[in-house]
Amino acid sequence: MTDPKLRLIIDGVDLTDECDNVESATPVMLHVVPTNERAVRRVLGPKSFTLLITAPSDRLYALIDGGKTVHEVKLVADWLNNSITHPTHFHKGWVDADGVRKMFGSLAPDREREAKWVEELPATVSAATAGGR
Repeated sequence: MTDPKLRLIIDGVDLTDECDNVESATPVMLHVVPTNERAVRRVLGPKSFTLLITAPSDRLYALIDGGKTVHEVKLVADWLNNSITHPTHFHKGWVDADGVRKMFGSLAPDREREAKWVEELPATVSAATAGGR
């Protein structure tokens, strides 16, 4: 008996049969915090999402664009009745030493929700604080 295969749906199109295997991971970022102590402190950051597709078809491989386009990727584990959906960039493709073509994708960042520097507005005196009230 073979292991069950994740279904791969990209931009609403089921592409499960266009590759041999799909591996996903939700790694957690690890930050090393410098301290004055001898010990090293590590803090876990937010989870990410990565995707490794083995033996993609030409149609699937054509989605690789260096991470410029955001694709909605849904992985479905029918045997568990679970799925995961993430906006994904396809960054890179290559051929392994054994001649198998592979491609890599990762979570597409939401630029609107990222932490970013903004210009502070100068403080103003409100009518309520004017006059010492």
